[in-house]
Amino acid sequence: MKAFESKFKPEDLIEVNEIIQSGELGFGPNVSVFENKFSNYSNKKFNTATNSASASAFLIFAYLKEKFGPCDVYTPSLGFTSPAWAAQHHGHHLSFIDVDDNLLFDTQDYLNKRTSERQTVIMPVLYGGVSTLPLKGLIGDEVVVVDSAHCATPTVKSNFLFFSFHPYKPICSSDGGMISTDDEEASNFFNSYRNFGRSNNINGYDINQNGFKFYMNNLNATIALKSLSLYPKNLENRRSNFQKLKHEVADFHSPIFNQNLLEHDDMSSFYFATVIAHSESVDRIKKIYPTSTHYPLMHQTTFYKSNNHLYNSERLYSKIVNIPLYE
Repeated sequence: MKAFESKFKPEDLIEVNEIIQSGELGFGPNVSVFENKFSNYSNKKFNTATNSASASAFLIFAYLKEKFGPCDVYTPSLGFTSPAWAAQHHGHHLSFIDVDDNLLFDTQDYLNKRTSERQTVIMPVLYGGVSTLPLKGLIGDEVVVVDSAHCATPTVKSNFLFFSFHPYKPICSSDGGMISTDDEEASNFFNSYRNFGRSNNINGYDINQNGFKFYMNNLNATIALKSLSLYPKNLENRRSNFQKLKHEVADFHSPIFNQNLLEHDDMSSFYFATVIAHSESVDRIKKIYPTSTHYPLMHQTTFYKSNNHLYNSERLYSKIVNIPLYE
Protein backbone atom coordinates (compact mmCIF):
# COMPACT_ATOMS: atom_id res chain seq x y z
CA MET A 1 0.00 0.00 0.00
CA LYS A 2 1.13 3.53 -0.76
CA ALA A 3 2.19 6.09 1.78
CA PHE A 4 -0.29 8.87 2.54
CA GLU A 5 -1.31 11.08 -0.38
CA SER A 6 -3.73 14.00 -0.41
CA LYS A 7 -7.36 12.98 -0.87
CA PHE A 8 -8.03 16.14 -2.86
CA LYS A 9 -7.22 17.09 -6.43
CA PRO A 10 -6.65 20.76 -7.36
CA GLU A 11 -10.11 21.00 -8.93
CA ASP A 12 -11.67 19.82 -5.68
CA LEU A 13 -10.38 22.91 -3.89
CA ILE A 14 -12.09 25.56 -6.03
CA GLU A 15 -14.86 26.00 -3.45
CA VAL A 16 -12.29 26.27 -0.67
CA ASN A 17 -10.49 29.04 -2.58
CA GLU A 18 -13.81 30.84 -3.06
CA ILE A 19 -14.49 30.76 0.69
CA ILE A 20 -11.01 32.13 1.41
CA GLN A 21 -11.50 34.94 -1.11
CA SER A 22 -14.97 35.75 0.27
CA GLY A 23 -13.61 36.29 3.77
CA GLU A 24 -16.34 34.08 5.31
CA LEU A 25 -13.89 32.15 7.47
CA GLY A 26 -15.76 32.16 10.79
CA PHE A 27 -19.12 30.59 11.51
CA GLY A 28 -20.89 30.56 8.14
CA PRO A 29 -23.52 28.94 5.90
CA ASN A 30 -21.58 25.79 5.01
CA VAL A 31 -21.59 24.73 8.66
CA SER A 32 -25.36 24.14 8.50
CA VAL A 33 -25.07 22.55 5.05
CA PHE A 34 -22.50 20.10 6.39
CA GLU A 35 -24.61 19.32 9.48
CA ASN A 36 -27.66 18.59 7.33
CA LYS A 37 -25.77 16.35 4.92
CA PHE A 38 -24.01 14.51 7.73
CA SER A 39 -27.35 13.35 9.18
CA ASN A 40 -27.38 10.75 6.37
CA TYR A 41 -24.21 9.30 7.90
CA SER A 42 -25.01 9.58 11.60
CA ASN A 43 -28.69 8.60 11.22
CA LYS A 44 -29.45 11.12 13.97
CA LYS A 45 -31.90 14.01 13.67
CA PHE A 46 -29.71 16.68 15.25
CA ASN A 47 -26.07 17.21 14.23
CA THR A 48 -23.91 19.92 15.78
CA ALA A 49 -20.58 20.69 14.11
CA THR A 50 -17.72 21.62 16.44
CA ASN A 51 -14.07 22.49 16.09
CA SER A 52 -12.88 19.03 17.22
CA ALA A 53 -13.98 15.66 18.54
CA SER A 54 -12.45 16.75 21.86
CA ALA A 55 -14.80 19.73 21.97
CA SER A 56 -17.71 17.43 21.12
CA ALA A 57 -16.94 15.16 24.07
CA PHE A 58 -16.53 18.20 26.32
CA LEU A 59 -19.99 19.48 25.33
CA ILE A 60 -21.64 16.09 25.87
CA PHE A 61 -20.25 15.69 29.37
CA ALA A 62 -21.11 19.31 30.19
CA TYR A 63 -24.72 18.57 29.21
CA LEU A 64 -24.84 15.32 31.20
CA LYS A 65 -23.55 17.19 34.26
CA GLU A 66 -26.31 19.82 33.84
CA LYS A 67 -29.00 17.17 33.42
CA PHE A 68 -27.98 14.46 35.90
CA GLY A 69 -25.25 15.87 38.07
CA PRO A 70 -22.07 13.78 38.43
CA CYS A 71 -22.42 10.46 36.58
CA ASP A 72 -20.54 7.15 36.62
CA VAL A 73 -18.70 6.96 33.27
CA TYR A 74 -17.29 3.65 32.01
CA THR A 75 -14.96 3.63 29.01
CA PRO A 76 -12.16 1.41 27.67
CA SER A 77 -8.61 2.23 28.68
CA LEU A 78 -7.75 1.72 24.99
CA GLY A 79 -8.97 5.10 23.79
CA PHE A 80 -7.95 8.73 23.36
CA THR A 81 -7.44 10.93 26.40
CA SER A 82 -9.66 13.95 25.65
CA PRO A 83 -13.09 12.27 25.99
CA ALA A 84 -12.03 10.62 29.26
CA TRP A 85 -10.54 13.91 30.47
CA ALA A 86 -13.75 15.76 29.55
CA ALA A 87 -15.79 13.37 31.69
CA GLN A 88 -13.41 13.73 34.63
CA HIS A 89 -13.14 17.51 34.21
CA HIS A 90 -16.90 17.92 34.60
CA GLY A 91 -16.90 15.98 37.86
CA HIS A 92 -18.06 12.62 36.58
CA HIS A 93 -16.63 9.48 38.17
CA LEU A 94 -14.42 7.80 35.55
CA SER A 95 -13.81 4.04 35.49
CA PHE A 96 -11.73 2.22 32.90
CA ILE A 97 -12.94 -1.15 31.69
CA ASP A 98 -11.43 -3.95 29.67
CA VAL A 99 -11.76 -4.75 25.97
CA ASP A 100 -12.75 -8.03 24.37
CA ASP A 101 -10.60 -9.97 21.89
CA ASN A 102 -11.67 -7.54 19.12
CA LEU A 103 -10.48 -4.54 21.18
CA LEU A 104 -14.07 -3.41 21.77
CA PHE A 105 -16.02 -2.48 24.93
CA ASP A 106 -16.26 -5.50 27.26
CA THR A 107 -19.85 -5.45 28.51
CA GLN A 108 -19.26 -8.13 31.13
CA ASP A 109 -16.35 -6.25 32.67
CA TYR A 110 -18.53 -3.13 32.78
CA LEU A 111 -21.32 -5.05 34.54
CA ASN A 112 -18.83 -6.42 37.05
CA LYS A 113 -17.57 -2.92 37.87
CA ARG A 114 -20.88 -1.06 37.73
CA THR A 115 -22.29 0.64 40.80
CA SER A 116 -25.72 2.22 41.09
CA GLU A 117 -24.84 5.36 43.01
CA ARG A 118 -25.28 7.78 40.08
CA GLN A 119 -26.59 7.96 36.53
CA THR A 120 -24.58 5.47 34.48
CA VAL A 121 -22.88 6.49 31.22
CA ILE A 122 -20.97 4.08 28.99
CA MET A 123 -18.59 5.36 26.32
CA PRO A 124 -17.47 2.59 23.95
CA VAL A 125 -14.94 3.25 21.17
CA LEU A 126 -15.54 2.07 17.58
CA TYR A 127 -11.91 1.04 17.25
CA GLY A 128 -10.46 0.92 13.74
CA GLY A 129 -13.64 2.10 12.05
CA VAL A 130 -16.10 -0.71 12.81
CA SER A 131 -19.69 0.53 12.91
CA THR A 132 -21.08 -1.51 15.78
CA LEU A 133 -20.12 -3.60 18.77
CA PRO A 134 -21.82 -6.15 21.03
CA LEU A 135 -23.63 -4.39 23.88
CA LYS A 136 -25.83 -7.30 24.92
CA GLY A 137 -26.72 -7.55 28.58
CA LEU A 138 -26.86 -3.85 29.41
CA ILE A 139 -29.16 -2.95 32.29
CA GLY A 140 -31.11 -0.56 30.05
CA ASP A 141 -30.79 2.62 32.10
CA GLU A 142 -27.42 3.61 30.65
CA VAL A 143 -26.76 6.77 28.66
CA VAL A 144 -24.71 5.51 25.69
CA VAL A 145 -22.10 7.96 24.36
CA VAL A 146 -20.20 6.47 21.41
CA ASP A 147 -16.71 7.57 20.43
CA SER A 148 -17.09 7.29 16.64
CA ALA A 149 -13.91 9.16 15.73
CA HIS A 150 -12.82 6.24 13.52
CA CYS A 151 -16.21 5.56 11.89
CA ALA A 152 -18.37 7.90 9.79
CA THR A 153 -21.37 5.55 9.58
CA PRO A 154 -22.01 4.01 13.02
CA THR A 155 -24.94 1.63 13.47
CA VAL A 156 -24.63 0.97 17.21
CA LYS A 157 -27.64 2.10 19.26
CA SER A 158 -26.76 5.24 21.21
CA ASN A 159 -27.96 8.45 22.82
CA PHE A 160 -24.99 10.50 21.62
CA LEU A 161 -22.33 10.01 18.96
CA PHE A 162 -19.26 12.14 18.47
CA PHE A 163 -17.02 12.24 15.40
CA SER A 164 -13.61 13.52 14.36
CA PHE A 165 -12.72 15.16 11.04
CA HIS A 166 -8.98 15.31 11.68
CA PRO A 167 -6.95 15.23 8.41
CA TYR A 168 -6.32 11.49 8.63
CA LYS A 169 -9.90 10.49 9.42
CA PRO A 170 -12.32 8.92 6.85
CA ILE A 171 -14.02 12.32 6.48
CA CYS A 172 -11.46 15.05 6.95
CA SER A 173 -10.90 18.74 7.36
CA SER A 174 -8.01 20.66 8.86
CA ASP A 175 -9.81 19.91 12.12
CA GLY A 176 -13.38 19.46 13.27
CA GLY A 177 -15.92 17.31 15.04
CA MET A 178 -19.63 16.57 15.29
CA ILE A 179 -22.18 15.62 17.95
CA SER A 180 -25.16 13.61 16.72
CA THR A 181 -28.28 12.88 18.75
CA ASP A 182 -32.06 12.58 18.56
CA ASP A 183 -32.41 14.62 21.77
CA GLU A 184 -33.63 18.11 20.83
CA GLU A 185 -33.05 19.55 24.31
CA ALA A 186 -29.44 18.39 24.23
CA SER A 187 -28.99 19.70 20.69
CA ASN A 188 -30.18 23.17 21.75
CA PHE A 189 -27.69 23.08 24.63
CA PHE A 190 -24.83 22.12 22.30
CA ASN A 191 -25.66 24.79 19.74
CA SER A 192 -25.65 27.52 22.38
CA TYR A 193 -22.62 26.22 24.27
CA ARG A 194 -20.45 25.99 21.13
CA ASN A 195 -21.19 29.68 20.49
CA PHE A 196 -20.22 31.17 23.88
CA GLY A 197 -23.59 30.35 25.51
CA ARG A 198 -25.33 32.91 23.31
CA SER A 199 -28.94 33.04 22.15
CA ASN A 200 -30.14 35.56 19.59
CA ASN A 201 -32.87 38.12 20.35
CA ILE A 202 -34.24 41.31 18.81
CA ASN A 203 -31.49 43.39 20.43
CA GLY A 204 -28.67 41.12 19.25
CA TYR A 205 -28.03 38.27 21.66
CA ASP A 206 -28.22 37.23 25.29
CA ILE A 207 -25.92 34.95 27.32
CA ASN A 208 -28.10 32.32 28.96
CA GLN A 209 -25.78 29.39 29.76
CA ASN A 210 -22.17 28.24 29.94
CA GLY A 211 -20.35 28.39 26.65
CA PHE A 212 -17.09 28.72 24.78
CA LYS A 213 -15.76 28.97 21.22
CA PHE A 214 -16.34 25.40 20.11
CA TYR A 215 -18.06 25.92 16.72
CA MET A 216 -16.76 24.63 13.39
CA ASN A 217 -15.77 27.48 11.10
CA ASN A 218 -16.99 27.96 7.54
CA LEU A 219 -13.64 27.09 5.96
CA ASN A 220 -13.38 23.72 7.72
CA ALA A 221 -17.04 22.99 6.94
CA THR A 222 -16.31 23.61 3.25
CA ILE A 223 -13.34 21.24 3.28
CA ALA A 224 -15.41 18.64 5.15
CA LEU A 225 -18.23 18.94 2.59
CA LYS A 226 -15.80 18.19 -0.23
CA SER A 227 -14.41 15.25 1.74
CA LEU A 228 -17.97 14.02 2.31
CA SER A 229 -18.55 13.91 -1.45
CA LEU A 230 -15.36 11.85 -1.87
CA TYR A 231 -16.16 9.47 0.98
CA PRO A 232 -17.88 6.68 -1.05
CA LYS A 233 -14.97 6.37 -3.47
CA ASN A 234 -12.35 6.56 -0.71
CA LEU A 235 -14.29 3.98 1.30
CA GLU A 236 -14.18 1.52 -1.59
CA ASN A 237 -10.43 2.04 -1.83
CA ARG A 238 -10.00 1.34 1.87
CA ARG A 239 -12.32 -1.67 1.71
CA SER A 240 -10.34 -3.00 -1.26
CA ASN A 241 -7.07 -2.49 0.59
CA PHE A 242 -8.44 -4.46 3.53
CA GLN A 243 -9.45 -7.36 1.28
CA LYS A 244 -6.00 -7.34 -0.34
CA LEU A 245 -4.43 -7.40 3.08
CA LYS A 246 -6.61 -10.34 4.10
CA HIS A 247 -5.40 -12.29 1.06
CA GLU A 248 -1.81 -11.37 1.79
CA VAL A 249 -2.21 -12.53 5.37
CA ALA A 250 -3.79 -15.80 4.20
CA ASP A 251 -1.14 -16.41 1.53
CA PHE A 252 1.88 -15.20 3.48
CA HIS A 253 4.05 -18.24 4.06
CA SER A 254 5.60 -16.92 7.22
CA PRO A 255 4.93 -17.49 10.92
CA ILE A 256 4.61 -13.74 11.45
CA PHE A 257 1.10 -13.88 9.97
CA ASN A 258 -0.03 -16.92 11.88
CA GLN A 259 -2.23 -14.63 13.96
CA ASN A 260 -5.46 -12.66 14.10
CA LEU A 261 -6.53 -9.94 11.66
CA LEU A 262 -9.60 -8.29 13.20
CA GLU A 263 -12.72 -8.21 11.01
CA HIS A 264 -14.69 -5.15 9.85
CA ASP A 265 -18.48 -5.13 9.45
CA ASP A 266 -20.37 -4.03 6.32
CA MET A 267 -20.87 -0.43 7.51
CA SER A 268 -17.32 0.00 8.75
CA SER A 269 -15.29 2.99 7.57
CA PHE A 270 -12.20 0.75 7.31
CA TYR A 271 -10.01 3.35 9.01
CA PHE A 272 -7.21 0.87 9.66
CA ALA A 273 -6.66 -2.89 9.79
CA THR A 274 -5.60 -4.32 13.13
CA VAL A 275 -3.42 -7.37 13.52
CA ILE A 276 -3.09 -9.05 16.91
CA ALA A 277 0.42 -10.31 16.33
CA HIS A 278 2.69 -12.64 18.21
CA SER A 279 4.96 -10.44 20.29
CA GLU A 280 8.07 -11.58 18.45
CA SER A 281 6.46 -10.70 15.10
CA VAL A 282 5.48 -7.07 15.71
CA ASP A 283 8.76 -5.55 14.55
CA ARG A 284 8.89 -7.82 11.50
CA ILE A 285 5.38 -6.78 10.40
CA LYS A 286 6.31 -3.12 10.80
CA LYS A 287 9.16 -3.60 8.34
CA ILE A 288 6.71 -4.86 5.69
CA TYR A 289 3.79 -2.43 6.13
CA PRO A 290 3.40 1.20 7.18
CA THR A 291 1.97 0.93 10.66
CA SER A 292 0.68 3.19 13.40
CA THR A 293 0.28 2.91 17.15
CA HIS A 294 -2.92 4.27 18.64
CA TYR A 295 -3.14 5.31 22.26
CA PRO A 296 -1.29 4.20 25.36
CA LEU A 297 -3.49 2.35 27.84
CA MET A 298 -4.88 5.26 29.82
CA HIS A 299 -5.06 3.45 33.16
CA GLN A 300 -1.28 2.98 32.97
CA THR A 301 -0.44 6.63 32.19
CA THR A 302 0.85 9.05 34.82
CA PHE A 303 -2.26 11.23 34.72
CA TYR A 304 -4.89 8.47 34.99
CA LYS A 305 -2.76 5.95 36.90
CA SER A 306 -5.00 3.24 38.32
CA ASN A 307 -4.40 0.05 40.27
CA ASN A 308 -7.12 -1.68 38.28
CA HIS A 309 -5.86 -4.68 36.36
CA LEU A 310 -7.41 -4.92 32.89
CA TYR A 311 -6.44 -8.42 31.84
CA ASN A 312 -7.27 -8.41 28.13
CA SER A 313 -6.13 -4.84 27.49
CA GLU A 314 -2.76 -5.51 29.08
CA ARG A 315 -2.42 -8.95 27.47
CA LEU A 316 -3.10 -7.67 23.95
CA TYR A 317 -1.64 -4.18 23.98
CA SER A 318 1.94 -5.02 22.99
CA LYS A 319 0.62 -7.25 20.18
CA ILE A 320 -1.53 -4.61 18.45
CA VAL A 321 -0.36 -3.55 14.99
CA ASN A 322 -2.52 -1.04 13.11
CA ILE A 323 -2.08 -0.84 9.34
CA PRO A 324 -3.59 2.27 7.69
CA LEU A 325 -5.95 1.47 4.79
CA TYR A 326 -5.93 4.82 2.98
CA GLU A 327 -4.10 5.28 -0.33
